[in-house]
Amino acid sequence: MTDLPLATREDDDLHYQENYSEKELSEEDLKKNLDKIGLMLAEKRSKAIQHREESGMENIWREDDDHYEGIDYTSRADTTETKPWGRADVRSGETHGSDIFFNITRPYVDASDARVGDMLLPTADRSWTLDPTPIPELAQIAEGKIPQKVNSQIDSSFQQQVDDGDMDMEGATTAALKTRTELVDQVAAEMQEARDKAKMAEKQIADWHVECQYITEMRLVIHDAAKLGTGVLKGPVPQRKRSIAYVDGELQVNVETVPVSIRVDPWNCYPDSGCGENIHKGSDFFERDFIGEKLLQEMAKGEDYNEKEVGEAILEGPHRAIQKFEDAGSGRDNKVGLDEQQKMDLFEIWHYYGRLSKEDMTGIGMDTPEDALSYVDVAITMVNNRVIRAIKNPLDSGEIPYDFMVWQRMAGRPWGIGVSRQIRNPQRVVNGAARNMMDNAGMAAGPMWIFLQGLVTPIDGRLEIAPRKGWQAGEDADLNDVDKAFRFVQMDMMTDDLKLIMDIALKMAEDVTGMPLILQGQQGSAPETVGGMQLLHNNASTVMRRIARLFDDMITEPHIRRYYEFLLMYGEDEMKGDFEIKAHGSAGLLQRDADNQFIQSMGELVLEPKFGLDPHKWMEEHLKGQKFDPARFQYDDEEWKKVVEQMSQPAPDSSVEVAQIKAEGEMGKEQLRAELAQAKLAQELELANKEIEFNSIMKQVDAELGELDREGHEAEVLQKIKASLTEMVMKLTTQKQLAGQSPQVTTPAVEPMGRAAPGQAFVE
Repeated sequence: MTDLPLATREDDDLHYQENYSEKELSEEDLKKNLDKIGLMLAEKRSKAIQHREESGMENIWREDDDHYEGIDYTSRADTTETKPWGRADVRSGETHGSDIFFNITRPYVDASDARVGDMLLPTADRSWTLDPTPIPELAQIAEGKIPQKVNSQIDSSFQQQVDDGDMDMEGATTAALKTRTELVDQVAAEMQEARDKAKMAEKQIADWHVECQYITEMRLVIHDAAKLGTGVLKGPVPQRKRSIAYVDGELQVNVETVPVSIRVDPWNCYPDSGCGENIHKGSDFFERDFIGEKLLQEMAKGEDYNEKEVGEAILEGPHRAIQKFEDAGSGRDNKVGLDEQQKMDLFEIWHYYGRLSKEDMTGIGMDTPEDALSYVDVAITMVNNRVIRAIKNPLDSGEIPYDFMVWQRMAGRPWGIGVSRQIRNPQRVVNGAARNMMDNAGMAAGPMWIFLQGLVTPIDGRLEIAPRKGWQAGEDADLNDVDKAFRFVQMDMMTDDLKLIMDIALKMAEDVTGMPLILQGQQGSAPETVGGMQLLHNNASTVMRRIARLFDDMITEPHIRRYYEFLLMYGEDEMKGDFEIKAHGSAGLLQRDADNQFIQSMGELVLEPKFGLDPHKWMEEHLKGQKFDPARFQYDDEEWKKVVEQMSQPAPDSSVEVAQIKAEGEMGKEQLRAELAQAKLAQELELANKEIEFNSIMKQVDAELGELDREGHEAEVLQKIKASLTEMVMKLTTQKQLAGQSPQVTTPAVEPMGRAAPGQAFVE
């Protein structure tokens, strides 16, 4: 077996330096010691399995998962092929009613999951930062506020030189001032260097998260927490990453070890029984996973794996670990803690994080640090009861690389309560009301009937109501008696009463989960006013704040702290420093999520220079609030350089610009005069043509009037026509005389350009 060595830096790739034990072990001794450790861990594993099963959490998870899938004890055995949803099949002898599952659990879980995920995992932002560990005295010095103690030391030092005669008082004063200035500059430079290192370290951790798709894994963790009450995130875990690139005509393969974060199914986690509410207070942790034979054989080729033990495990076949454990000695063929009756298709592979004694480590060929106490933190991999890999914990702190996120805490347990459990009682009430409603609808859909036997007899011999069925009256039956042979009873539909029960349960679901329908994209019972909506949103956010704080305390802070430790152990020196993790982002992200509406309303204010607001920063915040990455809309580097160059060009001379505008104005005036003269000439020509046309019409009218007079039409009609024509002639004549002047008497066919508005004179 090989030990996980300290990581070194070579060719900018992180890799492991192999360290083999100086003590040579025989193959027989190695197998004996591996069996001993395997049995010891198998016993611990059985106790962990037993503890979790006896805790009742597995039954809770089964029920919660069933409700999420729309299953309960009634609907589990439902066979819709033989029985309708709405009523029992009396022909099959069933006595129970409808088993419909009116699923409100899944929408509540999915809505809560999506809501919290959008809040805690925003686009282009993080819920944590790395900052240099603050030192109040240095911060004051960097601001030019030198503490009195330091000032006294500087003054005493130069006063001593004055007393010794090495310098005069004026020189001492100048030197002391220079020393203070240099001290401020030096401290400020050191603090700036620390801030730069912190930003580099923060960027490196963020890059690792991007490579391992941290956001994707965290969304799965949040979903597990919403459904089962507990989500598990594992990391950082060293993982070999292989990349291929084609550079300078050659194919280059690069292999490096990087830390990753992985979501782990809560069903596969077995913490120490004595951990209480915090798994990190326990002494060990088991994680179960499943692996196929082919992949297990590939793993055996790794340098940290024992190929012979892997081969023996494959020959044994896959077995399921159980809670029953009987001490069968230290023989190699015992399979205590395994279910030999139940063979599996996949191998159970167990990852153990805990401690081994120095003696056990030496017995399997692992190096032990000289300064180690009696125990050393290790990471061991098992298949069946065989240890196929044993390495030291990659982190010097020996911390278990798991974090639990709970939706709602449970006293004394590391597990939590999820939305599916919170909404369990409302779900049962809804199901009960819905099933009674369906049963009632099944019975009330048609009438019940009473039949007086003997008065009539069915022709086909079957006593049932059917369409177009024939009945034969008895020999002694009277017609009136036949009418009384049947009586129908109609049952009431209790839909409104049962729906009221469902409405109460739905309101209860909102209350117990803290997720009103408005946060699920539905109106629900929310008030329609803007103020009412805002008030409801603010009240609902209190639950989100609680979840955000749990996320900070249980995921962000411990998880990022381990990444920081990994960085200190294996990262570049220029990124290392004394930093602190601030997991304050979740509360800030929640507040910003609530302030998105206000940020959007600031759009007009940022355009006012007097407020001193940066439109660029406002747009970034606005896009983040709308779940967009600002980088998608920003200029490329080259394009932005061109924009900056254009903006940096000197503005043109104002006097030249004024002269240019004046010259353009004079040209416009001349053009306007020419257009007015042309329009006036066109108007005079049009009036002359109108006069000629009018004279022609008048001659024709006079001829027609004469003919009408000869035909004996009334003189009064003729006089009205003449008066109307005379009025038109007078208007045209006046318009001709006042051509080009205002006001206008009649509306011309073509309006000349540049004419003044009614009541105003045109000024050139």
